[in-house]
Amino acid sequence: MEMDHLAAALALAGVPARRSATAGAAFAAFESTHGQPLPRAVRDWYLLDRARTVLEPDGADLVLAAEQLGGPATYWWPADGDDWPPDLEEQEEREFDPVAAGLLPFLDENQGGYSLAVRLDGSADPPVLISWDGVRPDGWSVHAACFSEWVFTRVWDLPLLRGAGRLYGTVPDVGQSELAVLARRLTARPQTVSDSPLPGPPQVGHRFAGPGDRQRALLLSPYAVGGTWSVLLWAATDDLLVDLCGVVRSALAAPVGLTGAYRPDEVARRALERLAAGEVTR
Repeated sequence: MEMDHLAAALALAGVPARRSATAGAAFAAFESTHGQPLPRAVRDWYLLDRARTVLEPDGADLVLAAEQLGGPATYWWPADGDDWPPDLEEQEEREFDPVAAGLLPFLDENQGGYSLAVRLDGSADPPVLISWDGVRPDGWSVHAACFSEWVFTRVWDLPLLRGAGRLYGTVPDVGQSELAVLARRLTARPQTVSDSPLPGPPQVGHRFAGPGDRQRALLLSPYAVGGTWSVLLWAATDDLLVDLCGVVRSALAAPVGLTGAYRPDEVARRALERLAAGEVTR
């Protein structure tokens, strides 16, 4: 049975599905302004009263509110790194309507590193695009297959990328056969692709879960040519985390040393102590 990724994201976040008191009016205003409704998956998510805080619990990145979706945008032309016309002395600030360009921006990274938007292609659950040059008419690439999958991966990733309970390591390379082994021993979750802002291939996020997503492994391919893979592991208990370390270590051809977060929580600390003592479960 196909996963309901929005419901699964709520379950992972431990948040009840309460309706927003203001989203309906925002949806009506969007349709009146732009002559089209929001995609169904976007509407379904923004109908929740905690749609933004589930995606950004610490408020670091800017996740737009329902009332802000579809607003006008400004951008600098030409983009950094683009060729300038010979008679142009400085960048020009230009305005444009993202919706008219088939874009629905919904997130800006807190340091301006990237922006995310939904591609308005008429589908109920459209792809999510990423831009390293902010919200602008061009320069976007596909980041997630659809909005609902992106919501799920965003919530799924939070303890791995920001939590105190995760373990981190690097390996020189991860092959397709090794990824296939992980997919057999765990459950593959949706991938994301981030087109590289540096010379090199896009970075792919490969996700694998244990039962109930109480074990999570995120393997990130390198941005730059010659870079290493990142391996991030999280589990709900130290027993599960030690077990997950054993699964991942046995699947990878190269050894992976693991360290904790900057200030690891008790789960990560106990798991590291057990691993340092030579405990292996697989």
